[in-house]
Amino acid sequence: MDSSKAYNQNSKKKANRMKTSSNLHGWLPLVLMGILMWTALSVNGQDKEKLNVLFIISDDLTATAISGYENQMCQTPHIDKLATEGMYYTRAYSQYPVCGPSRASFMFGYYPSATETYGYVSGRENVGEERDSWSQLFKKNGYYTARVSKIYHMGVPGDIEKGTNGSDDEASWTERFNCPGPEWKAEGEAELVQNNPYGLKPRQGGNVMTVVKADGDDLVHSDGKAAEKASELIRKHKNEPFFLAVGFVRPHVPFVAPKKYFEPYPYEQMVLPPKVENDWDDIPAKGINYVTSVNAQMSEEQEKKAIAGYYASVSYMDAQVGKVLKTLKLVLFLSRKIKAIL
Repeated sequence: MDSSKAYNQNSKKKANRMKTSSNLHGWLPLVLMGILMWTALSVNGQDKEKLNVLFIISDDLTATAISGYENQMCQTPHIDKLATEGMYYTRAYSQYPVCGPSRASFMFGYYPSATETYGYVSGRENVGEERDSWSQLFKKNGYYTARVSKIYHMGVPGDIEKGTNGSDDEASWTERFNCPGPEWKAEGEAELVQNNPYGLKPRQGGNVMTVVKADGDDLVHSDGKAAEKASELIRKHKNEPFFLAVGFVRPHVPFVAPKKYFEPYPYEQMVLPPKVENDWDDIPAKGINYVTSVNAQMSEEQEKKAIAGYYASVSYMDAQVGKVLKTLKLVLFLSRKIKAIL
């Protein structure tokens, strides 16, 4: 497969630098993809059942916000439970510090430097039509492949508000489902905590830290709709091989979640990380995307409100993961029961 070729070429070039586990950056996802595809697709006519694949990805989620990674404040019981039933990694890194290139790299199996994919695009134009994406390979091997919400780059909140495809790769999917939501315009208590030091500006759209304690339930918002659609597709396609990719957009800004998810995180109790002098000096320009602790112009209170909003968004997303996993396990349980009866 193309991704393993890219991996081999790049690993030879970087062999001398891979001396510690911290140098796993970049190639680990390619190895995992290779193993997963081989397991699911390499039966080559043998009498083996094809494995279904559920791929879940969250937008702008840091491992340090997961309680399973020893965060003492933010609670993510469903992601934690999933980790206890499988494997979690302490040395896994994004391919690039920007959404579009890292997602394109993961889906196509190439380094951003190999394809020169650095913008907010799917990467297809640079990779070429003759090379398959991860899900496209499954599709060509008889799988039903579906995208629910954001897998390749999709503008948040813009494309979510409009319910559009963003920079998606149509060839990767049998079907595509967008999950529109109100985002920063959601009804409820809202506050712009970025570049608003005196608190005089109203809530604001775009890629900024607006915090919304939203009215209504989970289904008002994109991630709630994504969990519902994913559950529907699992039930509908349970009797055929499927590759289902579910992309949750939280905790990407704006920090929007139903107000009940804010209750465990009173902003007054948030602990700010220590500020290191000259902390940004050794970071390449492309690694500093939009906002820093300097140019965001936030008061200490606003910083705490941003952390509380982030944690609330993480908890909301985690609850949606739980709904999808519950559906998956129920369908699997019923399937086993039916087979046993037959």
